Amino acid sequence: MRALTWIVVIVAALWGGYWFTASTAVQRGVEGWFADQQANGMVADKAGLRVAGFPNRIDVTVTGLHLANPATGTGWRAPEVQVYSMSWKPWHVIAAWPGGQVIDLPGQSVTLDGTDMMASLELHPGMALGLNRIRADGKGIKLTSTAGWTLAAAKVIAATEEDPSLANTHRLGLTVEDISPDPAFVRALADPALPAVIPRLHLDAYATLTAPVDRFAGESHPRLSGLDLKDLSLEWGPLTIKAAGRLAPNTDGVAEGEIALTVTDWRRAMKVIVAMGGLTQDQADVLSRGLETLANAGPDPDVLNLPLKASGGRLSLGPFPLGPAPRLN
Repeated sequence: MRALTWIVVIVAALWGGYWFTASTAVQRGVEGWFADQQANGMVADKAGLRVAGFPNRIDVTVTGLHLANPATGTGWRAPEVQVYSMSWKPWHVIAAWPGGQVIDLPGQSVTLDGTDMMASLELHPGMALGLNRIRADGKGIKLTSTAGWTLAAAKVIAATEEDPSLANTHRLGLTVEDISPDPAFVRALADPALPAVIPRLHLDAYATLTAPVDRFAGESHPRLSGLDLKDLSLEWGPLTIKAAGRLAPNTDGVAEGEIALTVTDWRRAMKVIVAMGGLTQDQADVLSRGLETLANAGPDPDVLNLPLKASGGRLSLGPFPLGPAPRLN
């Protein structure tokens, strides 16, 4: 019995020493990261840093967080961010944050509020620590901008997971449920056929990169080499929008490829675009006359099928030029 007691004491002492060493390394690593960002000209401020969780977890709490890039005018402010990991499983990290976060963008700041806002990051154990999966979700999400608009959703789930069958490929997913558009937008739209709440926005896609996302990413610089869009869909009463196709960067990093776009009740979609400020009414009238001809050539004049093409550095929707194609990397 005495030998067993000593074994327990020794194991506990070793584990305590391991936890203390690991937690100290984590605290130094976080402090070093903030110092590195500041040395590189970024804003990286915090009011406090605490590491706790003995004996089975390493919990990091950062209060008064402020990260910003002065060159772009973008930033993030949060009253508190908590990051948890099991001390025996440091490659799996869970983060949680409260409402009251502020995302700074050029010309406006957006406050993010919600409940149960959490994210999970899981890496592959090993020397490279390659990315396996990420998941972020929240409920009662509300965005409020200093530019005067608001947007809310009952539930948001965003995720990415490595596809083991394809090299350097990750599956991307996004589901947003019960979206409440900005009230001013709804009033400008003045369409009783469209419900006050958009039931669902869904994204399913695969992104292929030039290199793994791992601890060596700073040297390998992974870039997007292909985007396979399986499904992008929006359902809003009689109006539905679906898109699927593939894009890839050319040698200059500019998008090349084609996305098949299907819009049901497309005339109503034009009204939505005008209410959003994407087109003036005169521009929409001119475009609608051309779209009317294309829609009437199909089996259902209320359904519009158009290819969104990126070719030769230019972007076009069917026969209509839209401008330069976007850069993908």
